[in-house]
Amino acid sequence: MTARKLSVSFNPQQPPLLLLALAQLQGLDSKELTFCPNSEQHATGLVALQQQEEQQHDCRLEHPAIQLPELEAAKRIAFTTPIGQLLLPDADGEALFQALLSVLLGVPFSGSLYTGGFPRDSGLKKMNAYLSLRTFLWGHRLSLVDLGAYIHLRTSAVAEKTGALPEKWSAEYPAIARWYGYMHNVKGVRGPVEKALKQKILGPKPVAASPDAAAALADKAATAKAKEKAETQASYEGKLEGAEMGKVVTRFPPEPSGYLHIGHAKAALLNGYFAKKYQGRMIFRFDDTNPAKENGEFEESILEDTKLLGVEWEKVTHTSDYLQQLQDACTEMIKKGIFYVDNTPTEQMRYERGEGIESASRSLPVEEHLRRWEQMKEGTAEGQQCCVRAKIDMQCKNKCMRDPVMFRCVVEPPHHRMGRTFKAYPTYDFACPVVDSWEGVTHALRTNEYADRIPQYHWVQEAMGLRKVNIYEFSRLCFVRTVLSKRKLKYFVTEGLVTGWDDPRMPTVRGILRRGLTVEALLEFILQQGPSKAGNLMEWDKLWTLNKQVIDPIVPRFMAVSRTDGVKVTISGAPENVATQPRRLHAKNEALGQVPLYLYNTILIETDDAQLCQDGEEVTLMHWGNCIFEGLERDSTGKVTAISAKLHLEGDFKKTKKKLNWVPMLPPSADVQLTPLVLREYDHLITVDKIENESEEAWEECINRNTQFDTEALGDPNLRALKEGDKLQLERRGYFRVDAVAGDSLVLIKIPDGRAKAMSTVSSKVNAAALSGAKIAGKSK
Repeated sequence: MTARKLSVSFNPQQPPLLLLALAQLQGLDSKELTFCPNSEQHATGLVALQQQEEQQHDCRLEHPAIQLPELEAAKRIAFTTPIGQLLLPDADGEALFQALLSVLLGVPFSGSLYTGGFPRDSGLKKMNAYLSLRTFLWGHRLSLVDLGAYIHLRTSAVAEKTGALPEKWSAEYPAIARWYGYMHNVKGVRGPVEKALKQKILGPKPVAASPDAAAALADKAATAKAKEKAETQASYEGKLEGAEMGKVVTRFPPEPSGYLHIGHAKAALLNGYFAKKYQGRMIFRFDDTNPAKENGEFEESILEDTKLLGVEWEKVTHTSDYLQQLQDACTEMIKKGIFYVDNTPTEQMRYERGEGIESASRSLPVEEHLRRWEQMKEGTAEGQQCCVRAKIDMQCKNKCMRDPVMFRCVVEPPHHRMGRTFKAYPTYDFACPVVDSWEGVTHALRTNEYADRIPQYHWVQEAMGLRKVNIYEFSRLCFVRTVLSKRKLKYFVTEGLVTGWDDPRMPTVRGILRRGLTVEALLEFILQQGPSKAGNLMEWDKLWTLNKQVIDPIVPRFMAVSRTDGVKVTISGAPENVATQPRRLHAKNEALGQVPLYLYNTILIETDDAQLCQDGEEVTLMHWGNCIFEGLERDSTGKVTAISAKLHLEGDFKKTKKKLNWVPMLPPSADVQLTPLVLREYDHLITVDKIENESEEAWEECINRNTQFDTEALGDPNLRALKEGDKLQLERRGYFRVDAVAGDSLVLIKIPDGRAKAMSTVSSKVNAAALSGAKIAGKSK
């Protein structure tokens, strides 16, 4: 929004109170959001949202204006600031909002919150019952659902001028009275609403104000904006102990043993965020000290994926760059009697550590430990039976401090960078605190699953006389029905359950981008989580809802029909030879341009739609117009197999109940043909929200081994112009990404949109609610 601003055009009889209040809550000034009363705007409950040049100071509609319901416009405006994003509901919250307003009004909600009428008693009773065990209408925090409902009741005829509800409501609708009282007294809610109401009565202030008034308004807006920014940053302040502006150094240390997944993405983004916030720098360091798991391919992919996330770093280093120095440091620690070399078998060592029993090697002379250490460095048979351990405290309640392993011997395979130069490699527990200090890292960000290892991290630095590095913990990013363990993800790949690390079912950065997630949505989602330490198992719906908000305004629309399940419709009065007329690729985004709409007297519609139609019913063919179904042919089971119809373009599409997608059955002689499509849907790889038993047998029982579903379809001839990576919407089917182009045919991957319900009656092979992770009352996941 640095080069453009938003403007809202509305009918003065239906002032957008939610948007006015939201602008106040977000601290948006007239340079960012302008309200334009327009008597020519139809009183349909919609507002016109458009982008304007920043220097434009009037309400001329010089850019494409999108007609939106007030809640939809509010979502788009809320998305522009971090404060507003906290108010965004998911698809279930939006559905709840629509249903609530409908029962209060007694008629389907038109989109305008301002009615001035009395809410229905039946609706109030339902709302009261719903709120009886809830603090908020949706979820566990304040959202646009609460704000919109509050505004609706605040402006209804039942509310006093002061905003108070009738006293009798405390007895009749106690839950509503409690909720309303809370909303009415929340700082930051009542004030903006009162200002919005005042603005409604007086009318929006003219844009061209006097210089003095304009200056005063600008000062006020600047103050509000500064306050908002301070509040937004507040949750991040003080998170880094001892952080000084210009001196903060963070590091992102991935192990090159797999592809970057969304859990790593959070770590990368937070390290980059704090380095940027404190005007410091971030080091990108590969923790490459385990030759058995690592290779150069993973390094390249991790670098590429991190670049996709927009994370910036000062330099790329490798822990393996320091192997000689680390070995020299280990030698000195052995000489000082702080480290010792142990040849205890692995299982026995695990038992002794658990029981607090000291190793028999612990008390051997330093000379013996140095001799064994040389064997390790040479990779001899004896050396391969040994490891270096730190001599700390075998009785410590924190078992991470019970003489942890600092070095181990690895002869095969050779290191992907160093070859066979080294045979002894440091563990993460030793290399990380040492190299962090050597490289000048001031703050190490780690997930809090390693909290028990923090004392060990600082012990190593203190024992070696190194500068202490501050640690900041944050929670892992965990999703329902998703595993992030490299071992488990590798299992999916090696067992052939997925096609590779970039498979759209995988939670890798490459996988979810191939699924159709945008980098913008992923960044926004991770940043919304912030640096919280609270562990949480998150639903997928919010991420995919954010993604929908990014792609919906900019992706073109096309139509397609199932190849095997289409029903032929013969239309009298339609062109006997293929004709065309222009249609916009996006009804609300003229900038996407136009393509030909191919018209013919024989078309295909979805069988799911055909089964719901009746003889004599008038329907709307999307982008074309109305037709009347005069005769439906059925087979012995009652299934509709063909339809005869009559074109009725003069019919009113607003009066038809069914708006159908369709494609023309073009003759072989036509200059263009339909596009063969494979519509590919994916389900989760895991059948449960969370794997409780991590044993090999138990977790494998939770694997969903049937997760890919293909539907053959015939699509608009214009689809042939698309290329791999393009995103689109197939109307009434959903959003898709072009995954492959094979000649004239396309493979389209369906992009989840966060909805708990399918977009239309057109059948889908994957349950929308289960895919989004949404919890639907009365339904099992």
